[in-house]
Amino acid sequence: MRFPRFDERGSLTTIELEALRSLNAAFLTARYEWQSAGTLWDRLQSTGDVAELHEAQTTFPFYSQAVQEIASGATAYERHAALTAWRYTAAAVVLGVTVLQRVAEAKPPLTATTVGELCQEPTLGRLHEALSVPVADLLPERDHSLPNEREDTARRWARVRDGVDGAIEVVVEIAADEEEAHPRTKEEAAGCLLTQHCPPHTDPVYQGILEPLFRLAEEVPFDITRVIKKG
Repeated sequence: MRFPRFDERGSLTTIELEALRSLNAAFLTARYEWQSAGTLWDRLQSTGDVAELHEAQTTFPFYSQAVQEIASGATAYERHAALTAWRYTAAAVVLGVTVLQRVAEAKPPLTATTVGELCQEPTLGRLHEALSVPVADLLPERDHSLPNEREDTARRWARVRDGVDGAIEVVVEIAADEEEAHPRTKEEAAGCLLTQHCPPHTDPVYQGILEPLFRLAEEVPFDITRVIKKG
């Protein structure tokens, strides 16, 4: 799934369309880099196992040292790519849902200032709000819809929303473990950016959420075209 064709003279303003398209390209690129980095890390882990067996028969440790040095860089790059992907994917979801809702409810176009703000990484609470919008109810019925499609859509969005809620709790736990003064409550954590509260020495806060968030970010532009065509 990539990016749908829009009528340049249709319901979306030029700035809305350009922002959606740019964020789509950004998070897809970051997604591919993250996946490639993960593949590289897995390969290096396997190579490290081979290096350990090799060096059990020699006094020179250079093979495993080289693998460890490269793996360290690969780990850092994987985390960097994931956080970059998160920033653009979360923004794409928030902007996409906002545009979808305003088109479905026939509201005025978003201002350039609003679009610019929505293109920035949202706080965890703002993302949670976007994922709480009843997207399934905004979409028109298809001519040949799948059984229970609306319910399935609602469940998928709810699962990702619950995942973000869990991430907010993890941010609070990390702050407590690190003896940080902020955030101390879920309400405070909801105002945080995930990319600023995901230390490299902890398990990724985005674990289990980023992949399904990708899918929603890819779907939303197609949902917008679906609403426009039925409008």
